[in-house]
Amino acid sequence: MLSSASTIAVVSNGEIFTSQERGVKPLLHLLSEKKGFLKGASVADKVIGKAAALLMVLGEIKEVHTLIISEPAIKVFEKHNIPCFYDKKVDRIVNRTGDGLCPMETLCLDVEEPKEAFQKITDFIKTMKK
Repeated sequence: MLSSASTIAVVSNGEIFTSQERGVKPLLHLLSEKKGFLKGASVADKVIGKAAALLMVLGEIKEVHTLIISEPAIKVFEKHNIPCFYDKKVDRIVNRTGDGLCPMETLCLDVEEPKEAFQKITDFIKTMKK
């Protein structure tokens, strides 16, 4: 389902969305600009941490497939009864330089509610743009 260039692919009601953007940006785009697109969708993503999992729950996806997933993300999907298929499970998602945790994973480690995660993530991104 994922091409080598895509980081995420979403199939919803016969329509396919793909993106080459990294992190949670494609999910934020879908939640903000294509409201309802994720509802009942099948998602394939290269890497899923807790932040992405909470955003997918907010969008009401049907199922998810990923290459790498964090333990906290698996727990989110289990809690919300979303089938999750993966190649490799890790304790946490690391940042792009490999010297610490992914900022989104850190931001959402103590968050349990999808709406709260969406707000924290969008606030964080606004702060980073300043």
